[in-house]
Amino acid sequence: MRKQDMCAIIDLNEPSEALAPLTDERPVGTMPFAGRYRLVDFPLSAISNADIRTVGIFLPKSSRSVEDHVRSGQAWDMDTITGGVFTFPYVATRDYDDPTNIHRYYDNYLTFLIKSKSEYVFITGARHVSNIDVSALLQFHQASPNPITAVYRSVPTATANPEQEAFVLDADNEVVDFAPSKDVKERVSNHTKPISMQMYLTRTDYLIELLSRVQNSGKFIRLPQLIHQEITTAQANAFEYTGYCATIHDIPSYFQANMDMLDEEKFHSLLFSQRAIYTKNKNEAPTYFAPEADVLSSLLGTGGRVYGKLRDSVLFRNVYVDHDAQVLHSIIMQGSRIGNGADVEYVIMDKGCVVGPDVKLIGTPEAPIVLKKGTTILDQSAAEEVLQS
Repeated sequence: MRKQDMCAIIDLNEPSEALAPLTDERPVGTMPFAGRYRLVDFPLSAISNADIRTVGIFLPKSSRSVEDHVRSGQAWDMDTITGGVFTFPYVATRDYDDPTNIHRYYDNYLTFLIKSKSEYVFITGARHVSNIDVSALLQFHQASPNPITAVYRSVPTATANPEQEAFVLDADNEVVDFAPSKDVKERVSNHTKPISMQMYLTRTDYLIELLSRVQNSGKFIRLPQLIHQEITTAQANAFEYTGYCATIHDIPSYFQANMDMLDEEKFHSLLFSQRAIYTKNKNEAPTYFAPEADVLSSLLGTGGRVYGKLRDSVLFRNVYVDHDAQVLHSIIMQGSRIGNGADVEYVIMDKGCVVGPDVKLIGTPEAPIVLKKGTTILDQSAAEEVLQS
């Protein structure tokens, strides 16, 4: 595939309320993952691995962390003379009656697509953690006359989220509608449901015509909903992704996706397949393990110091675990500190949190305790106040 054959759109305007307080100061796309990555690394890597070098990132309201992480796109080999990473500011689309905002919303997409001079466009968000082969997706799309290809994964009926968006497929395995998983019949052959990954591929001129038509109508429909409407009126291909995938839609799903990375098979399937996952590099010393440290089945970022006990946990950069402390089944983000004798189990600590000596924080797999960014808990009474708030 030549570089000019395809461009990509990453739409980071994704629902984040169910991930609060972790999304109070960041969008879903820059949620930390697996000790060193951000969720936006996965679509960016998929795009880079398909040799796409023209990418439009449509920013959410809280965009600072996105711009700080992506920058010029160098980590994904996108800082090129032609193409590159183009960011488009958040448009306050809540004001649906403002014609200026409506025009700006569509004009940003149209400007990017027209200037890309590409034949095809790949559209995605960042909440689906996967390692999709976009080149294979393009070949699949080109083999069919249908205007749009939508990506799905087969999820066992017993584990499918009943509210998650699923495809209604016809006898030819083409998408004819969307519905919550609970309202879609399972496929009897394998007892699964086709869950949408909210990734699409279409011709660029087709999307330009579609956006122009809606813009001229004066109505407001966000791009994902616009594609949904188009799929329900025109036949769409259904492309099945068969690798590891996790959908980050709430705190338990985020917690479980990180815990999945402690499973060697899932870890290698996602991060060490034929298609690499790239991220912004940090040149730091490895984490220091004291002679008395007791560490098993954990992922650790760089620059930390561990003197205590770790089990089945994910630690990011510059985390300090003091003597006689234990961290079990937890996610500890950058720069956090856990004091002497503390007991942290089933906890998600955002950046820069401090847990004092002998403090006990014990959650459950279904409801992990979440400490928002910069929380400091110096004694057990403070811990009880945080848990009750």
